[in-house]
Amino acid sequence: MALKLIFQIFLILLVGSHAFAFQPQNNENYLNNVASLVRNGKGVPQISGVVVPALAPARNKFTHLHKSLTTPKAYSNIATRSVSNGIPVQPKVKAKAMLCLDKSSNKVVLAENESAPLPIASITKLLTAMTVIDNMDLDAIVETPADIREVEKHVIGIRPGDLFTIRDLLHGMLIESGNDCAEALARAYTKGGRTAFIEAMNRKAQELGLSHVKIYTPSGLDEKFVVGRKDGRELVGKRPNVATAEDVARLANHAFKYPLIAQISSSKSYVMKSLNAKPHEYHLVSNDKLLRTDLPVAGAKTGFTNLAGKCIVALFKDDNREHVVVVLNTPQHFKAAEKIYRWACKIF
Repeated sequence: MALKLIFQIFLILLVGSHAFAFQPQNNENYLNNVASLVRNGKGVPQISGVVVPALAPARNKFTHLHKSLTTPKAYSNIATRSVSNGIPVQPKVKAKAMLCLDKSSNKVVLAENESAPLPIASITKLLTAMTVIDNMDLDAIVETPADIREVEKHVIGIRPGDLFTIRDLLHGMLIESGNDCAEALARAYTKGGRTAFIEAMNRKAQELGLSHVKIYTPSGLDEKFVVGRKDGRELVGKRPNVATAEDVARLANHAFKYPLIAQISSSKSYVMKSLNAKPHEYHLVSNDKLLRTDLPVAGAKTGFTNLAGKCIVALFKDDNREHVVVVLNTPQHFKAAEKIYRWACKIF
């Protein structure tokens, strides 16, 4: 009887505050109950011949992870750390997904819902820019399509028949997130036009190990398609470009290694000038508020659609450390990115 009581107390201590009725070890329901109360972990103890997984730390809303972005595989080696261990209070950020990568150690230090595919809106344009640089002559001159003004906002306002270098259109696309510039670039793709360009974007994503990325448009706007008809009217559906926060972090990590992308995406302003006989100037101003702070922003891209909400990915680079911050579908993307970055600077 005494041995039974000791054994029962040991199990109660093992599973924490969860109470359960003692049952014989050969009872299958008992084993299932124990298994549901603990998580698999290393170093499973032996209890009278019954293997019971050791308790692992509970995963809070914000889990501090030590994980690598060197491979496209799912993250592993999760380690939860608490404020009592010296980490500052977690940033209060409302978002569908977020991730912070400490590039100096190549470890993820904060993540939430990081593996869920979500709409990414104009963050898409980082992949567009890489595809352009990899496949097109930056000094080539292209003519703006006749229907360019049909492209939905946000647009620079370039006019049909305008002549630009590929390089200038990249500035319009990345600094002011011009959807019209993105469309003009995709249509100028000499290996098959817009459709082939989007295929090249998806291939690039796969090459980079971005396994959940799916691209339908070069701008980040939702692709519209007819799903049927009702009462004589077409029913239109929308397909957004999607990626996980993990994918976006990897995308930015690669994109900002392109010197031109890093330089353009960290610029506050630029003047695009058409090369027509009567040239027209387009004065670009970045809407990225992070560039107007004291933060060491080395590259950033924002995005917004109704499906995606407000999104941002930013590279912060100071003298000692680099961080990539991703926030998807948040009410305040600039404040969210700043909070996460400032918090990350304090934890190590």
